[in-house]
Order: sequence, then structure tokens, then C-alpha cells
Amino acid sequence: MPKPASVVPWSYSSLTSYETCPRRHKLTRLTKEVTEPQSEAMMHGNEVHKALELATKGEQALPPKYKQYIPIVERLRAAPGKKLIEHKWGLTKSLKPTTFFANDVWARGVIDFGTVTPKSAILIDHKTGKPKSDFDQLKLFAGVAFATFPYVESVKTGYLWLAHCKTDRESFTRADVPVIWQDFVSRVARMETSFANDDFPPKPSGLCGGWCPVPNRLCSFSGKA
Repeated sequence: MPKPASVVPWSYSSLTSYETCPRRHKLTRLTKEVTEPQSEAMMHGNEVHKALELATKGEQALPPKYKQYIPIVERLRAAPGKKLIEHKWGLTKSLKPTTFFANDVWARGVIDFGTVTPKSAILIDHKTGKPKSDFDQLKLFAGVAFATFPYVESVKTGYLWLAHCKTDRESFTRADVPVIWQDFVSRVARMETSFANDDFPPKPSGLCGGWCPVPNRLCSFSGKA
């Protein structure tokens, strides 16, 4: 298999992809020898995100099939502070703000919706799937906000589970910053070690049989011919 040229910038999705299975991550996201099929749920999620983005920006009304989200859009548009809508962010390895595609970008991602005031920020991630008890992404959002807006003293984050009319919230202060990055730095270091050694071992799980797109000629644990 071709060796990746260098360590690429990481995002929350790429980090969790690597942690789920390093072998699958390399083949689908790095060398791209294997195509990751887009499921109906993924296509629906992308469509909803785009509809909410355009409606919140005031560029386009919500399609009739998403009219149940009108109250959400109205609340988001009425929220005080500087708006961040589908905001692409980037940080250097020294946790300094940079642009999404900058040469020195180390971590990057997209914030679905946020507001920033002189002392606080609120960051929301729209979710179209089933609620899960994983708050790591909210923790990352808080770390990004504190690094990007040095005047912010507190950050509220949340998952907005659109199909379930449910919101999960987490709050952070600037005192939480060291703990936030200590966790992510150690996790990313393992991924960087894989890059340095071109070592992406398979991680067998219940996903191997019917969900993994990697064929068994590239991974002995795969159930795909």
C-alpha cells in the first residue's frame, strides 16, 4: 500500500475514524484505495445541514419538508452576538488561530452555528441521527473557542438532535483549557505515530462483517469479498 507523504491536519471526524480502525482510516481517507460509500443517512444529514445554513443566513427559506425546523432557525437568527454559521476553523500545533487550508494548520473543523459576545460564546452542532452520549466533540469546540477568541471567558456547547427535539449541553471555562487539550494531544499523538511509522493495524470489531467497505484482500478481518 502507498505510504502517506506526511501527517495531515486532523479533525474530530478523522480522529474518531482512526480510533475506530487505523487500517480502514488509511485506506478510505489517506491513500483512498477504498471508496467509503455515502449512506442515505449521510446524504440526508448533508441536505439538512445545508438547508439550515441557508435559512439561518437568510439566503433561502427552508424547504417545505423541513418546515418543522422553522422555530429553530428563528431562535438561531435572534441569538445575540457575532454569528458563526458553518464556520471553518483552523489551529496550529501551538494552538494559534489559522485558516482551514493554511500550510501550518494542525487541527481543523466546522462549527454549524455559534455566537460570540465580548465574554462568552455558544457553539451548536446540528445532529440528524440518534442521540449518543459522546461529548468529546463539544469539548473540542470549547478548546477551539478559547484559542480563537482570547477574550472569551466561558463557552457553552451543545448537540441539537433535530429529529428528537433534544439538546445536550456542556459548559466550560478558560480554566478547563489545559485538560481539554491534554486529552486531544495524547490521542492525536498516537495517530501521528502511525503516520511516522506507516503503521495502521486493523482493529477488529462488529463493524467488520457488514459495515466495513475494505475488501478482505486488504484486511483479513473484513467480510467483504
